[in-house]
Amino acid sequence: MVMVINKRIKRVFFENKPQYIGAVLLIVLSCLLFTSMVLVGSNLKRLTNEFANGYVQEDASFTAGQSIDNIQELELAGDAVIEEGKSFDYSLSEGITLRVFTKNDKINIPAIIEGNELNRNGEILLNPAFAAAHNYKIGDALTILNKPFTVAGLMALPNYMYPLKSETDIMYSPQNFGIAVISRADFAALGKGNSFYAVKFNHPEESPRAQSAKFIALLKSRGLDIAQWTDISGNSRVNSVTMKNDSMNLMSKVVPIVVLLLTVVLLGNVIGRLIKRESVIAGALYALGYRRKELYRHYLKFPLVVAAIGGVIGTIVGLFSVRTFLLFMLSYFDIPLTAINYSPVVIILSLLLPALFLGLSGWFIIRKELKHSPAELMKGNKEKSRINFLERRFHLEKFNFTLKFKIREQLRSLSRLALLLAGCAVATLLLLYGFFLKSGMDYLLTSNLEGSYNFRYEYVFHSLQNGQPPAGSEPFTASKFLPVGDDNRDFYVTGVMPDSAMYKLVDESGNRLSMNQVIITTPLADQLKAKPGDTITIVRKADYQEFSLKIGSIADSYNKFIFMPLAEYNEKFGMPTGSYTGLGSNELLDIPENQSYSVVSIEEKAVAVRESMAPVVSLVFFVSAVAFLIGMLIIYVVTSMIIEENKSTISLMKIFGYRKKEVNSLILNSSTIVVILGYLIGIPLSFAAMGGLMKALENSITFAMPLMIEPLYIGAGFVVVMLSYELSKLLCRKKVNAVSMSEALKAGTE
Repeated sequence: MVMVINKRIKRVFFENKPQYIGAVLLIVLSCLLFTSMVLVGSNLKRLTNEFANGYVQEDASFTAGQSIDNIQELELAGDAVIEEGKSFDYSLSEGITLRVFTKNDKINIPAIIEGNELNRNGEILLNPAFAAAHNYKIGDALTILNKPFTVAGLMALPNYMYPLKSETDIMYSPQNFGIAVISRADFAALGKGNSFYAVKFNHPEESPRAQSAKFIALLKSRGLDIAQWTDISGNSRVNSVTMKNDSMNLMSKVVPIVVLLLTVVLLGNVIGRLIKRESVIAGALYALGYRRKELYRHYLKFPLVVAAIGGVIGTIVGLFSVRTFLLFMLSYFDIPLTAINYSPVVIILSLLLPALFLGLSGWFIIRKELKHSPAELMKGNKEKSRINFLERRFHLEKFNFTLKFKIREQLRSLSRLALLLAGCAVATLLLLYGFFLKSGMDYLLTSNLEGSYNFRYEYVFHSLQNGQPPAGSEPFTASKFLPVGDDNRDFYVTGVMPDSAMYKLVDESGNRLSMNQVIITTPLADQLKAKPGDTITIVRKADYQEFSLKIGSIADSYNKFIFMPLAEYNEKFGMPTGSYTGLGSNELLDIPENQSYSVVSIEEKAVAVRESMAPVVSLVFFVSAVAFLIGMLIIYVVTSMIIEENKSTISLMKIFGYRKKEVNSLILNSSTIVVILGYLIGIPLSFAAMGGLMKALENSITFAMPLMIEPLYIGAGFVVVMLSYELSKLLCRKKVNAVSMSEALKAGTE
């Protein structure tokens, strides 16, 4: 008997193709996103850890005021491995800088991604992104300080996974900056460069801050001045990878589950309506001797078959897409791709989650519909003509027939209405996510980056400077600090001239702020819960010493900075009077050859942000396509339900002489108001979701993405949602036209 009843499953699927195909496609999309995003995230994390451990990523690096001669003795005293490195910046041409490093043997060992190691003098290793941007291939030659070098291979450094030119940069531009490694002999022959020291502690299980504080105290006890100290946790060239990984891990949990929940609601509607339509058949089956468990198992096969088909297809497609997505990610990070791990746990979860979600929801719906006795089921659906509370609250008699029909059609099924609203809201949320990123990056480029700095070049010296700065320049000093009790969220405190013309900071009203006070930027003020007049306590990363600052004003900027007068900075932090570590200028300065420094063009920073917009634009198109697909599937399935439930009504309309255009307008356009309302609901949801995302990632990034979106993008999002609606209507028009006049007679007979 069970075999007989199960033969109808295939027939029911083909009779209601739109609903089931829509559900299968949503499951495919959910499993595809889950499998690919989770596996890409886990592989990126694994590759990052393998790279850091296998090639001995530093725990910290520092520059000292003087050379350290007794490194072995310092290693024993500090219980750490220390290696001296050297580097300098070389301008290959205007706007193109190559940072050249010595090859290390103990810490920050270069990993060969392609080609060979340095085997003889005159060879050089380049990072892959820079080589690709400038079309350097293995065997090509380039000249540094009049000495020719041959490209032996492409490499990655564990402390430069995201090779930013400056730690204050937001984005990396391989068109403008790259890193290179040469042998120590070649470096010495060039006769240029400054020293820095990489430190690897011997006890990774201990607190990094405690070990750093102990090591800094050791350096000071030996009379060594620390010009700069950077823990690996505060190295933006490393934690940018962590930020991207955190973002992907968060999205891999949220987006697939939301799509899966939409499918649960959709399929729940379909199964519930199927049982209601077949209540007489179900009652008859009871009367014929089928047990309740057998009917439960029969109807449960509908959601489980959908879950199985969608889960298998989505998981397989997701597995095939992992390599492509991972290579796309690694095109922005210098990390060797050794192997791809396809975790069986992720694959099993991708297959089981749809079955679990759809099976449980299906069981509850089936239980609710089949709880009645056989006699009650055979009487048919008593709730068919019952008016719900929402429909009673609308006084529809005052509207004309067309509007009354459309409103009543939506209110007759609250579950269907909720599905349509939720589907449009989720599609809007996904759609506007990409537009939020685009608007935020545009703002950071124009208003924040280009608007706050009135100088073209930023010079950073590797040792403390004194004396009169060159004409046409302004001195500044910057150091990294931490909030009290928080080792992860570092920020810069910068000392500038009190009458500075090169920094333009404004308050929330757009009024320019005087630089002769302590100014804190908005995201940092929110993080420290500080307001004008408050005194905050901060910790200097160079020696973990605490200082107090009284806040004067809050700047409307999305970087995490504190600005204060340079003289006050030097006095507060114990620096020599008149000292500085950097210069801002609108012209290239004539710096003596014996000075060790690096220079960053503000235009280069702007170019880096502009170049970073390319993947953002690609992301916008991808997310828009996903949102379009979700919106179209939900609207198509809901519209198909409306058509199925109104076959007799459509038939009667045709009998009464309604033309095709009028019938289509009444049936297919009834969801217009709901689609528009779903889009409007999705806008504040998008703001809330982006705010939550930025809050979750605030420990990983040195700036705050502004929660803003251009009105043009809101309009573009609306156009995309309405296009998906119109396409769904177009697909459903054939179904309306296919309803014959005899349907009304069939309904009357039944």
